[in-house]
Amino acid sequence: MAEVYVEEFMSPGCVGCPAAKQMLKELSEELKGEITIEEVDITVDTTRAAQYGIMSVPALAINGELKFMGVPKKKELKKALEEEAGRDE
Repeated sequence: MAEVYVEEFMSPGCVGCPAAKQMLKELSEELKGEITIEEVDITVDTTRAAQYGIMSVPALAINGELKFMGVPKKKELKKALEEEAGRDE
């Protein structure tokens, strides 16, 4: 299983961000920690959010590609993570 790098774009007042963060934590444990998660506060790092064209949070980029804006369904997020993890096998 290949390492998967997730950028979790969030902001302090975001309503959906805690749900997305919890989902990532659970899936990271399910997938045996092969996931590196970086939390990116868009109020602090506006440049990176702009590079992805992010207009709202939460937003998730997986291995450098924006995959989700808003809180994803857990099943869809898990599938995307598994696909990325298996890509290099």
